[in-house]
Amino acid sequence: MRIKESFGVAKSVWSMTFKMVRKRPCIILPFFVTAVFNAVALTILFYSPRYPLSKIFAPLIKAFSNLRYLHYPANFLLLPKMFYYMQIGIMLTVGVLMFGMAVNLIFQVSAGEKPRIAGSLNKSVRRYFTLAGVWIVTFIISFAVMRGSMWLVVKTFSDSDLFPILIRVVRYSGYLFVLIIEAFLVFSYPAAIIEKRKLFSAIKRSLFASKRVFLTMFILIAAPRFFEVLLILSRVRLMSYAFRNFPEAALIVLGLGIAVAFVADFLVMTSITNLFILTKETEA
Repeated sequence: MRIKESFGVAKSVWSMTFKMVRKRPCIILPFFVTAVFNAVALTILFYSPRYPLSKIFAPLIKAFSNLRYLHYPANFLLLPKMFYYMQIGIMLTVGVLMFGMAVNLIFQVSAGEKPRIAGSLNKSVRRYFTLAGVWIVTFIISFAVMRGSMWLVVKTFSDSDLFPILIRVVRYSGYLFVLIIEAFLVFSYPAAIIEKRKLFSAIKRSLFASKRVFLTMFILIAAPRFFEVLLILSRVRLMSYAFRNFPEAALIVLGLGIAVAFVADFLVMTSITNLFILTKETEA
């Protein structure tokens, strides 16, 4: 599929998605639920140095880090790392269930049926291990690409004058490869829910189906993820500035990340599911 044609298909899918959401706003619900869980987790971590939450978090921080992170302003240095691990736990439980629920809601609406929230959640729960497996495979490959390439550059070029430039190149190209990995595997979610495929069958289906519309998929993923990646890349500087001038601003940066992720996940999953349904229709 040519570039111009791919952009045209992506535009059509977005148009279809927005019309669908205007007609059935309940499609937004799964992504809103995940965002609420992330916001609650961030709030808990923010208050973790205070009693009674300190009873739970103080031993954990002492075991894995330093007790100074329980006190202001050092607690805001540890906050992003703790929230990162919390987000992994949320995505592996609530997040993948909400992905599956959203896929089924979109499928019902596209078929002209009334969206059934409870039924969609029930179907997602029954497909949980496949959905979680897809997320884990995607996460492991993405993590290996990001950390593996960074480790290789540090080990090989740490004494080179080009080291700072190479680190930037690897970091930026790493995020590009993560988007490519997502483009190859993201069809696995609708394959698991709509076609009721098991883990490896869903991944195989995604790999083969994505070849036909890969550029369109990449556009549908990269456009919403752009602002998310931009925020991640700038977060180190933002956090450094916040800690020096206004430590509490770290909370605002992480909260902004939740909002951006909410929009990005919503746009990616809804548009990709619609593209999957269109692809199925052309295959029939």
